[in-house]
Amino acid sequence: MLINDPTSQSVSTRLPHFTLLLAFKTVAEQGSFTRAAKILHLSQSAISQKIVKLEEALNAQLLIRSTRSVTLTAAGKDLLNETSGPFEELVKAFDRCARKQGRLALHIEAEPVLSAFWLTPKLRKFTKNYPDLDIQQTLTSKRVEFSGDIDLAIKWGKADWSGFRADYLLGLDYVPVCSPALLECENPLTDPLNMIHHPLLHDRSVDDWVNWGRTYPGVPIKIEGGHLVSDSNVLTELAIEGLGVALCGLELIQRPLKNGDLVIPFPEMKMRHPMGYYLLTRKSDRLSDVAQQFVAWLKEEARLTEGAENRSGEGAVSAI
Repeated sequence: MLINDPTSQSVSTRLPHFTLLLAFKTVAEQGSFTRAAKILHLSQSAISQKIVKLEEALNAQLLIRSTRSVTLTAAGKDLLNETSGPFEELVKAFDRCARKQGRLALHIEAEPVLSAFWLTPKLRKFTKNYPDLDIQQTLTSKRVEFSGDIDLAIKWGKADWSGFRADYLLGLDYVPVCSPALLECENPLTDPLNMIHHPLLHDRSVDDWVNWGRTYPGVPIKIEGGHLVSDSNVLTELAIEGLGVALCGLELIQRPLKNGDLVIPFPEMKMRHPMGYYLLTRKSDRLSDVAQQFVAWLKEEARLTEGAENRSGEGAVSAI
């Protein structure tokens, strides 16, 4: 037996502790001690100590450190290549074991308005195939937080998401919306020229209305004044309550439109927003099987949404 072989070493002396290998793999893939420390919820000093211990155990330098970058040595490249496959197999094994032992969990970071008006109403379609799945949503309008538990994020912005894999998910056609009452009041919104008599509602800034005004220069609007909020859900409620005219993503307001809480006075006056929703995942992570299925489902739902909007009316006009 191997244990009785006097020339053999014990497993503990031949195999470095798993946490040392994990620290090395994360630093190597991120190219940064700072990002690796954030992902692993450790201090940079703790990460550095683990790398030193690993190098001592292997009697080889794995990384070349500088103030701004981390470079792999030849030995480091060999170790990363040799361990990447086994690490992925371990992740698969842990995932299979977790699925057998209890309920699955999927952690998502999402924009509040997208979750409320688009994602959440559709979730039952996905979860019916995963009765043991618990979806935990972190809702934030900040650029991106992506805490350690997050599997994927759906964020609003442009294509530049440094440090993440970013896949385009969904674009929005912005269109003026208002309460049905504004169609029957003095200066009713049955004529675009009457827009000048109604306050505009702004989401975070006046920029969207400025772009819309440039797209439709023949429609008089008052950019100055009007209510400004930092939450798109509140913006929608302000419009429902008749406090003015809001620019909203047509793809996100289907429920209040169907309920009759909102109307689109000029449906032909769409503006394709220059930003969109992007699906973010960590470059260093391999998604679990259920997360991969969720991503595929999200992309299909987004494709169906954009297809439905393209079929529902005239093409959108690009924002300036």
